[in-house]
Amino acid sequence: MKILVAEDNAVTAALMTGILTRHGYTVVLARNGSEALSLLASDLSIRGVITDIMMPGSSGLDLLQALRTHETWRNLPTIVTTARDDPQTVAQAVALGCQEYILKPVRPAHLIERVTRVFGQEKVVLMSSSEVIRRYLLSPEAYREIAKNFATQVDQAITVLQDWSINPATVRWEDFAQIMESATLLGAERLVAAMEEVSPSVESQLLTPVQCDRILGELKLVRKALRGEGS
Repeated sequence: MKILVAEDNAVTAALMTGILTRHGYTVVLARNGSEALSLLASDLSIRGVITDIMMPGSSGLDLLQALRTHETWRNLPTIVTTARDDPQTVAQAVALGCQEYILKPVRPAHLIERVTRVFGQEKVVLMSSSEVIRRYLLSPEAYREIAKNFATQVDQAITVLQDWSINPATVRWEDFAQIMESATLLGAERLVAAMEEVSPSVESQLLTPVQCDRILGELKLVRKALRGEGS
């Protein structure tokens, strides 16, 4: 998920970028409200805004006002981070639709808690090898062997799914039980979510072409990520 951070203090901007990036977010930086609006206009993939209040040229309140009066951005989730805690400023920010008000200096755990609450957290294609190694106390060699086996499962599943265009009746939910387990363990969150969404009813274990296509797309992303981990 891409977040725009409007912050004129270079140290604070770098700190927040580091915190957010480590938790899977992509960060776009602006130095004031005007620059933030320009970035929003040029990048439609931005899904949330974190803004300081006191910035040169165009303040955070100016930015919030512009967001709420714009057809495209009026519902864009926003968080304010500022050293100002006077009731008037807080009231203005809330009235302009900010969903969280964080006082500086920003504490990492507090920031991530509020960001996750307001923006949510985008599911990853594949958990990083370092995170899997740390989580399961693996050696790098053990991880490589596990990733190799998972890659084989992914390739086999892709082959099975591609067959639905020829003979849809051959594609059954039971074919994916093993890869579902592996995807969960290795943090292939998007694939797991896609498989959960298309999980068939108890009346039928056959997958439809649309369901197959959805899972196939996620499998191809996982395969690409696994190849990147191995490079």
